[in-house]
Amino acid sequence: MENKKNGTPTLANWLASKFLKKTQHEEFLGDLEEIYRERVSRNGKLYARMKYWLDMLHILIGFSVLNPFKTDSAMYGHYLIIAKRNLWRNKVYSLINILSLGIGIGVCLLIAAYVYFELSYDRFHDNLDNTYRVIVEQTKDSGEKGSSPYTAYAFAETAKAEIPEIESFTRVFQADESAIVTDPESEKTINQEAASFLYADGNFLERFDFPLKTGTQESVLSGLYDIVITEEIAEKYFGQRNPVGKDLRIDGGNSSGTYTITGVLEKLPLNSHLKFGFLLPIENFWKQGNGGSVNRYGGWERQWYGTYLTLGSTAEPATVSKKLDGLLLKYEGQVLSENRGVEKTTLQNLGDIHLRSDKYTVPDYAANKGNLLNVRIFTIIAFFILFTAWFNYINLSTARSMHRAKEVGIRKSIGARKKQLVRQFLMESLLVNIIAALFALGLALSALPFLSSIIGKELDYGLFQIPSFWIFFLAVTILGSLLSGLYPAFVLSSFRPIGALAGGKIASLGNLSLRKGLIAFQFVTSLLLIAGTFLVYKQVTFMKNQELGMDMERVVVLKGPTIISDMPEVTDGTNMEQIREAQAFTKTIFDSFKDEIIAHSSISAVTGSRAIPGMSKNISRQDIRKMGEPESVGKYGRSFPIGSGFIETYGLELLAGKSLSEDMAKDEYVIVNEEALKAYGLGSPQDALQEKIMIGSKPRTIAGVVKNFHWQSLRDKHTPYVLRSGGGINVFISAKINTSDIEGSLAHIQKVYDSFYPGNPLDYFFMDDAFNRQYLEDIQFGNLFLGFSLLAILIACIGLFALVSYSANLKTKEVGIRKVLGASTGNLMLLLSKEYLVVLGIAVAFSIPAILYFGKSWLDNYAFRTELGMDLVIVPATVLLLISVLTVSRQTYSTATSNPVDALRPE
Repeated sequence: MENKKNGTPTLANWLASKFLKKTQHEEFLGDLEEIYRERVSRNGKLYARMKYWLDMLHILIGFSVLNPFKTDSAMYGHYLIIAKRNLWRNKVYSLINILSLGIGIGVCLLIAAYVYFELSYDRFHDNLDNTYRVIVEQTKDSGEKGSSPYTAYAFAETAKAEIPEIESFTRVFQADESAIVTDPESEKTINQEAASFLYADGNFLERFDFPLKTGTQESVLSGLYDIVITEEIAEKYFGQRNPVGKDLRIDGGNSSGTYTITGVLEKLPLNSHLKFGFLLPIENFWKQGNGGSVNRYGGWERQWYGTYLTLGSTAEPATVSKKLDGLLLKYEGQVLSENRGVEKTTLQNLGDIHLRSDKYTVPDYAANKGNLLNVRIFTIIAFFILFTAWFNYINLSTARSMHRAKEVGIRKSIGARKKQLVRQFLMESLLVNIIAALFALGLALSALPFLSSIIGKELDYGLFQIPSFWIFFLAVTILGSLLSGLYPAFVLSSFRPIGALAGGKIASLGNLSLRKGLIAFQFVTSLLLIAGTFLVYKQVTFMKNQELGMDMERVVVLKGPTIISDMPEVTDGTNMEQIREAQAFTKTIFDSFKDEIIAHSSISAVTGSRAIPGMSKNISRQDIRKMGEPESVGKYGRSFPIGSGFIETYGLELLAGKSLSEDMAKDEYVIVNEEALKAYGLGSPQDALQEKIMIGSKPRTIAGVVKNFHWQSLRDKHTPYVLRSGGGINVFISAKINTSDIEGSLAHIQKVYDSFYPGNPLDYFFMDDAFNRQYLEDIQFGNLFLGFSLLAILIACIGLFALVSYSANLKTKEVGIRKVLGASTGNLMLLLSKEYLVVLGIAVAFSIPAILYFGKSWLDNYAFRTELGMDLVIVPATVLLLISVLTVSRQTYSTATSNPVDALRPE
């Protein structure tokens, strides 16, 4: 809306008429109209209107009669001088105020850095808004559901060809086998984890913005044996030498061969869901991977590939998803019909992968996925602690009000108006908040590495380099100055001159109930944080001490070999004869290795397997049913191959039958757990023996039944497990050793390993340590709660100190009279302390429902959880009570033992 007469914004003129005096309004309006017309002719109407608004706001801030800061610069300087003198005169209280505010704001900034980092995942990609990952959800006729972030190899190509809304696609495959990588020139050899290798389409670097240090996006992955490495890998193998054009030899893994380095990527962003050190052509994996076996099943089998689609700017994801559903039905309809299932897709935006990914029924390749609930929890905690710090300023300022009474009285008696006193006290608040904010900024910057170590993520200083952070920082400082300064300013400026100068009762002008309410809020915050910390550690302790159904103590796990000398080569992935010959060879070598290892007196059992407890890779999720039952009743179960001795090595309890042995034909016999008996209607453990179950289309005979075991964290409920006879290369080799001779056992293992598997570096770890790493996220969550609890308690204790100081000031004469009448020091301390004890009791009462509600909600994430008892309230309340007593005892003792003459002399 604009003024019809002169074109200036009508709303701005109306606003000015309400805030400016008439003479000021006419004076400035004329000048602004002239400037406005010049800008319209020079820069255009839009620019002129924006500048007009800015100029008008500037005038309103500087000249409005309603503006509490309207005064001349000399008066501002005078207020600043008085503020500095008062801060310096009351050094202890000023320091407490600054520390309290600084810690509160600093914690808020630290949490802001954490939240910003979590929310910033993958935001650096240019095509973020129209790039989606395909999620496939399957529902069986039985009602059982599953979901995964994988599709078949041919899915993306077909979708691009048949759905016009799809502009481009790229696929990735996260390697599932480690490999030995060698620089042929230096012969430097390193056993690289499977997660280091990512296979991708040739346009991967065009779709994702991972900057190349050398090479071009279009050509670096054009050859079948091209490879791109990151800066870290380049430094590890080549130091300062230029690696482009040089070769790397990869032995083992998903695709062996000699690769030529065609590009080097800059250091990957920390906030990326894709992590890798080596980027290889996905076509190589498709054609050559594992001897070409991956394409043996055709392009519409084996859903192994993460698929990203880039949609047109006008495309609707829901519409594209429906077309993708039709595509699955068209090309996989027969298979889906045979499996009695229906597949549907959802498109997950690239920016949602980190925080908004479900717990899929197969492991997600996305690295370091976050927890949106944790982000929300800590955001709330940040504001609670910030408000707690602001409330402290209010309490401390009003607690010191009696010491400022005479100053206020004198200033009022010589003509100072209330709004001038309000300005002065707001100036003091602003000064304290500015100093505290600067202290907080230094605290946050210095504590960021410490926070990174607690949460296990390398937080950088990116938050502090964006303009919006400084806007937020400035807003917190100004808002804090107003919120924390207005109430004390109005309380102090409301003292009557006569009462203040005569030493009369002036405290009634302050609202003691409000201050008690603020302290109660601080107590509730502290109680919730202490309870949260206690509950996290109680649950983690419960999970660690729970019977797991297997014995992982004294089990050392070796990473299996990736290079086996003289192994028959598989040249055709479709030739099962070649594959079986290779598997038989590796099994023969392993059996001899196992016999040699177990010959040592300190080693009691050895086994090989493709998976170990706590790890979900290499575990198949398969459709399983009792033989003779219709396919529609089949249910998903988890299945993986194990070697003989697995049951003994891990101490699984056999309820019926026997362990898998060498004389059992490969793949014909299985062992199931109790949950599988329930899921597939197999009856009792004895009844299940010799029963046959169908794993996919293959029949298997049950040789044994074991007691339920916790393969993964106790977050998960018991799942049907089928352990199959295994053959071929073992990804892991587990040995149960005598802990009284660990060094001797490891030395023997190293010697035998080097003898049977030359060229393979020995990597090992202890199983119980690896299993407990599953609880690392919970422990980190608890550590954060602990740190924030300590800070919240510290701030609350400062506020409590303020309340007790205030109460002691009010009751100085009462204490003097009671002492004269014979009251003991203990009685007087109780008199001064009972108010805060009542406040603490009220806070406990208010916190109980919140503690129990949020505690239950959090524990619902765990299938196996600790009990939710009253100790969750009693322990935090007791801790806070003890800390509070220590906080106030000095002040109450000092007041209770003071000379009554000093208090009663004025009377």
